[in-house]
Amino acid sequence: MENENPRRMGVDSKTIQSAVEGNQSALAQIYDTYALSIYRYHFSRVTNASDAEDLTSQTFMAVIESLARYQHRDNFTAWIFQIARNKVMDHFRRNHSYGEIHESVVDPAQGDVLEALVWDESRVRLKSLLHLLDEEERELIRLRYTAELSFVEIAQLLGRKEDAVRKATRRILDRLSVQMEAQNA
Repeated sequence: MENENPRRMGVDSKTIQSAVEGNQSALAQIYDTYALSIYRYHFSRVTNASDAEDLTSQTFMAVIESLARYQHRDNFTAWIFQIARNKVMDHFRRNHSYGEIHESVVDPAQGDVLEALVWDESRVRLKSLLHLLDEEERELIRLRYTAELSFVEIAQLLGRKEDAVRKATRRILDRLSVQMEAQNA
């Protein structure tokens, strides 16, 4: 069973209430807690650092503007990521383009060249397999592994049951694994 994202803990209701009241320190804490995950999520969709930065800024501006109307005290992460997803969708509507999952590039200068070539070849194969997933499956992978949301947070965001999200993610990963092995045979 996979861990439930020990890297990031959400903000508590006291911090949220303080931010609603305009406390700059609380707003900064929210930003510090979510900015990197939201940036990575945006970057995985638009694969352009400048656009990802702009979308992240737009997300936090919308969070600040909407914070007073936040009603779901127990799922702040889902709420803030819904804003991030909306910003990406707005971006795609404006630019008539579609995002894909972006993988980082291995720098051969920082390691074994042969290892980098093998990694790059595997990355290309995985990228081609990810394109075969439907948009809902790609979004699950983005939210889980790029944005590093827990299954609970993803379930809240997508309006699904946690167990269903966990099983769907597992099925996708199992299918990708089988397909990767088949390509290596």
